[in-house]
Amino acid sequence: MKSVFFKTVAVLFLYINANAQTIEHVYRFTDDFKVAEPSCAPDLLPVKAAGSCAVPANGGALIEDVLTCGLRRKVYHSSLNYGLSYLNKDGVISEDYTIQLYVKNTNWGSGRTRIIDFSNGQKDEGIYFKSAAGNSGRCLEFDPGGTAGTCPNFDDKTYYLLTLTRNSATGIVSLYADGALFATYADVDKKYVGKAGTPIYFYRDDDLVSCESGEANFAYLSVRNKPMEQSEVAREFSDICSTSLINQAADFLIDPNPLCGKGNARIEYTGKLPSETGYGFQWTFGSSTIVSGSGKGPFVVNWDSPGQKFVTLTIVNSACGAKIENTKRISIGSIPKVLLTINTDECKNQTALTVKASNGSSPYQYSLDAINYQSSAIFNLSAGTYKVFAKDNNGCIKDTSIVIAAIESSMLKTIPDTTICAGQEIKLATSGNASSYAWNPAVGLDNAAIKDPYASPSQTTVYIISAAIENCTLRDTVKVSVIPEIKLDVTPDATIAPNIAYQLNVSSTQLTGIPDVSYLWTPSFGLDNFKIPNPKATLSSSQTYTVLVTTSQGCSATSKVGLMVAPSAWITLPDAFTPNGDNSNELLKPVTNRISSLTYLKIYNRWGEAVYFSDQLNEGWDGSLKGSKVDGGAYVWKMEAVTNEGEIIRKSGTVLLVR
Repeated sequence: MKSVFFKTVAVLFLYINANAQTIEHVYRFTDDFKVAEPSCAPDLLPVKAAGSCAVPANGGALIEDVLTCGLRRKVYHSSLNYGLSYLNKDGVISEDYTIQLYVKNTNWGSGRTRIIDFSNGQKDEGIYFKSAAGNSGRCLEFDPGGTAGTCPNFDDKTYYLLTLTRNSATGIVSLYADGALFATYADVDKKYVGKAGTPIYFYRDDDLVSCESGEANFAYLSVRNKPMEQSEVAREFSDICSTSLINQAADFLIDPNPLCGKGNARIEYTGKLPSETGYGFQWTFGSSTIVSGSGKGPFVVNWDSPGQKFVTLTIVNSACGAKIENTKRISIGSIPKVLLTINTDECKNQTALTVKASNGSSPYQYSLDAINYQSSAIFNLSAGTYKVFAKDNNGCIKDTSIVIAAIESSMLKTIPDTTICAGQEIKLATSGNASSYAWNPAVGLDNAAIKDPYASPSQTTVYIISAAIENCTLRDTVKVSVIPEIKLDVTPDATIAPNIAYQLNVSSTQLTGIPDVSYLWTPSFGLDNFKIPNPKATLSSSQTYTVLVTTSQGCSATSKVGLMVAPSAWITLPDAFTPNGDNSNELLKPVTNRISSLTYLKIYNRWGEAVYFSDQLNEGWDGSLKGSKVDGGAYVWKMEAVTNEGEIIRKSGTVLLVR
């Protein structure tokens, strides 16, 4: 298939028609009561309430207000006992519809406040705000039907997006507040149905029960002939701040813009219309080559010559000829060429970067971040890596990178940054042929007016040397970091269990951030690693350890920790006892070491009968059973206990009872 190209200065025009299209009429109240282009609908009409209510001379006015989303803009303020009339000439509001009203109530009036009236003022029915007892807020009422939804829910300081939908298939009227379903009503009797040619009133009351009106600020009103789904309502609410102000019907995107160098631009329609049908699209691209595209697009377009070009989209409503037009500019240009030169001033310790741009449309602008541009082509920079941007008058940008090296003085140089221990000194050996030198600060120096002083600061210090050479003052710096006297925090002396690993640790706040610190524990016996700050010791006998901590600069400190190994836990019973009443060796009790509790002690006679049981360490057997003395002789015992470390010990044996 051959590619088709159109060379045009003319217009592309397309009409799309169908029968079952969505019709939407939008009113934004920024300057007047006219419907938003390219819709076909009569203007809204300010109307007085029916009945004998007192009305001000002025039914309303366009004023400035701040929406709940923070946007300041013009809105229409409707006075008390006034409202707005939507003529519904084409029956957009019938048995299927969506009504959206972005409104703030500023005065609730004396009673109920009428929101919408479908009866042309003939019935005291519709949707109202209703007062709540003991509360300044308002409830929502379907009349007939009563209060609906959360009550109270509405105040007089907030803009609410009220969305009312009706579905003829179900007869259900749904009311949404700020995108969320608030209440539903089964409209069996079709009380909330509009008719072609019968006005729908907003905030305007009837004369049956008059004066049920309030004051309100209108920011947006939309009516369409189809019910929205809940997801659509939520999406409309999320965009209401921009939707209520901006008509996006004829919006489109040009990419890229600017178009730099050879290539094509893509023009894509991004606007929002209520229906895919019933509108004509008319594009004007100027002197260009249309590579591809028709109708709504997208189009691929090429311009042969550089400069400022214009793309215009006109959308025409086929029903009434109403139109909306949008024009955007595209810059066509060449990508600039960039030449960078640097000039280093050692005396001023700075590098001047000069950017020279060509091949584009002057004047040029220059930037280091692609955000903040300047007309000057010179940047005074310190050492580092930079990206340089040059932008021509068409907005075409060329970027390039450059590394600015640190200025190494050939006439003055002191030692690199260094680290010393507290109490040490270091020679600040400096090369240079100046006539005079000065160090700042002078603290910690043996002589601040010579080239090579000795420095012994008590804390980390940055020294600056200044030297006068001809008509230039040169400077260099050195940072002398001081490691303070090291104080060690080591594991305290402790009593430990034999043959169980015990954690040791040494640390120092003075060594925070200091690399290459070494550790040495002596003796190494019993340690899993004697060259780390936190070894584990496993011992069967007591031991004292010494730890030596040393930095790479030779700063060091030592400390000790003593570990005493406790004897092993055990429990037993004596071989014999004499419960004969002489107050000596009367009780048979456990003898223990490092035992925390007794699980049981059981004693049996020669026939295997239990004569004693206890689970208390401080109790003992007095040689009796149920209050009667037992015979002398050998008895068998069994015992279970728990050590201080939680280990279980079981023992058994015999004991001789002597009478």
